[in-house]
Amino acid sequence: MDYLKTDEEQGEALKKWLSQNGLGLLVAIAVGVGSVLGYQQWQQYQINQQSDAAGRYQELIELSAVNFADEDTESDYERLLTVADLLRQSHAGSNYAALGASIVAGQAVERGDFDLAVSQLTYAESVLELPELKAMATLRLARLELELGQGDAALNRVRAMSAEFFKGSRSELEGDILVALDKPLEARNAYLSAQSALMESGLNTAVVDLKLSALPEGS
Repeated sequence: MDYLKTDEEQGEALKKWLSQNGLGLLVAIAVGVGSVLGYQQWQQYQINQQSDAAGRYQELIELSAVNFADEDTESDYERLLTVADLLRQSHAGSNYAALGASIVAGQAVERGDFDLAVSQLTYAESVLELPELKAMATLRLARLELELGQGDAALNRVRAMSAEFFKGSRSELEGDILVALDKPLEARNAYLSAQSALMESGLNTAVVDLKLSALPEGS
């Protein structure tokens, strides 16, 4: 299943955050500033913390490449859960911990562990402060609710989101939910909104185009 993976809109937001919050900025600050020993020590501590969080997050990304639907990946799955747990314990409330939880959620779905996936995404949504990242977690949670047959809950979640972020992704998911709820006319309107938003952002509309063409005639 790929409904927990980032699409183009969300992927760009995630890459932007990582580029702005990577180790390079902190290292530059530490090199350029630090005439007071106490400040230097504090800055070094911050760098160490950021480095540890980034390293654990990177390991989660690498582990996520494993096909956890295979039965012979139990040790990798256990390692994934261990690293995510350590990240959460050592950096509770951080964006890295929350994004790590989102990775675990995607892999938990592959293992059929839907309760874990829901709990991980719920945690991520509650912790993330940057609006774009929080919106990503909300969209993934709504997608998961849709896959679990909780269409009404998914629709309410999507419609409660701020209209400012991921207009294309949000409208496309709303269309998917409305299709599942047997509301093709509303779904068409949602897909058209998604199509328009994606075109304005210069993003590919091929998937939405296919979903539009698959709707019953007259809807």
